[in-house]
Amino acid sequence: MYKNIMVPLDGSSTAETALPMAMYLAQAFEADITLFHAIEKNPPEQIHGERHLEHAEEARRYLEEIARRFQGKYAFKGRILSHVHLEESADVATSIADHMTELGPDLVVMCSHGRSNFTQVLIGSLATRVIGLGSAPVLLLKSDAAERSATKSGAPGIAHVVVALDNASIHDKAIDYGKEISEAVHARLVLLSVVPTFSSLKGKDGGWGLMSPATSSAILDIEEQKLREHLSAHQKSLAEAGIACSISVLRGDPAHEITGVAKKLDQPLIVLGTHGRSGMKAFWKGSVAAKIVSLSSAPILLVPLHE
Repeated sequence: MYKNIMVPLDGSSTAETALPMAMYLAQAFEADITLFHAIEKNPPEQIHGERHLEHAEEARRYLEEIARRFQGKYAFKGRILSHVHLEESADVATSIADHMTELGPDLVVMCSHGRSNFTQVLIGSLATRVIGLGSAPVLLLKSDAAERSATKSGAPGIAHVVVALDNASIHDKAIDYGKEISEAVHARLVLLSVVPTFSSLKGKDGGWGLMSPATSSAILDIEEQKLREHLSAHQKSLAEAGIACSISVLRGDPAHEITGVAKKLDQPLIVLGTHGRSGMKAFWKGSVAAKIVSLSSAPILLVPLHE
């Protein structure tokens, strides 16, 4: 259950595009929102083409004004708190991550600034520390997609929650997060797994080249059956709890298949489990989760997993 949602803001209208989704979720969960800004050491004069916040008092006034403006625009009834990190920081991402323990949010909502900066934000220490330390899941939105959503509907929404899984039990933790959100916003829950094709596996792992096509095909068929049984067991358990969900097992490139499914759904949220400290290195080197983040315009909830 989310009780405190943290939104890091840098003073730009681009970063502010994370606020409508944060308020939408906070309204559903009756949660508080904490707006956070870190004072930078030797800050640039502008950020994303706008004047950059340089002083603590200026930052406080900015967060208070943002709270009033967005609270009125979206009729948000909950509390909006603000926190300005006074000590100048040379690494704002690290400063935000350090405040996770102090502020204790259950969820961090942040917006990217386009494809290239999106990658830079993710590869930076913020996402790796937040997810690696396991203090809270991180909901990532692409600013251009968030802006288009607000323009079309006036407010964000989630109609489908897509939880991507494999047959490893550690990833089942992501189902709980997906279930909570789907219940709170009355969205349809979808459990999805993808069996890679032999050709894609062969390119990634030379060991597959030693197998005959018939052998590799049989192995993938067994994997598909295991996944269907795994998802069916969760579907049955959820049904017994009064929660309806659909399941799907597809064949192909996992990242492309998952993003393809989300693209066909109305107002999707993708939920992905990511591993902790050691696993994050692999995550940023081209794993399925990293590719989905790059390919999809849908909001993506990254759930920290630990063995």
